[in-house]
Amino acid sequence: MNSVTIKEQLTHALHWAQGGSRLMYISITVGVLVGLVLFRIFFKNIAGFVHCIAFSLGAPQNSTVAAQPGLSRWSRLKLFLGTVLPAGSGYAAYFFLPRWFPTFFH
Repeated sequence: MNSVTIKEQLTHALHWAQGGSRLMYISITVGVLVGLVLFRIFFKNIAGFVHCIAFSLGAPQNSTVAAQPGLSRWSRLKLFLGTVLPAGSGYAAYFFLPRWFPTFFH
């Protein structure tokens, strides 16, 4: 990509961000906050996230860890919930916040 294409893409993204409503920004913020909280609860840090991905993709080579049968299933569940719940909470905030706070969003 050349610099002209990058500038055009950044300009397009900036115009899109400037045209948003208060409801859209708050919904995105709710989704990001839920994602950050779940990340901290499920994985603790980036290393925990990488270990979770490794456990979900294949059986561990360590015999003590391999003896725990539900480890890969729990890792897949954490990855699934960490992906779906933030998006779902942002989507729910977009539809339910105007019902709960009509004077703020209309």
